[in-house]
Amino acid sequence: MRFLSYLVTFDFLFFAIAADGAVQAIPSQAQAVIQQVHRAAKAKDYSAIEKLMVQEFVWSFGGDGDAKQAIQAWKADPRAIKELHRVTGSQCVLVQDGSVECPSEAGIGYRARFKKTPEGWLMVSFVTGD
Repeated sequence: MRFLSYLVTFDFLFFAIAADGAVQAIPSQAQAVIQQVHRAAKAKDYSAIEKLMVQEFVWSFGGDGDAKQAIQAWKADPRAIKELHRVTGSQCVLVQDGSVECPSEAGIGYRARFKKTPEGWLMVSFVTGD
């Protein structure tokens, strides 16, 4: 489920606009990680991206393993890294569990999710499909 809130970006400043019109800033740590993933995806810096991922990373429904396997799969499929760059540069949405998903209107298309972990904000998934 998604909150009825959307992310608006102004020079990489992220704000969630709730259904009641209240504006809440997305945590600066989440903003920083999304920006870092965005820049690393553009540069195809897989090492930098891996450092911003949880180890138990979700990247393929039914074929999930870990962050290293995801990186290997993305290296074999150049479209994936282009999509990661695109979605992390799009508007994002706060979801009910407190995570952030990019883009806000992904449906079953490519989408990245970021969560606060004991190690800080990290990317926990990048998937397409349902």
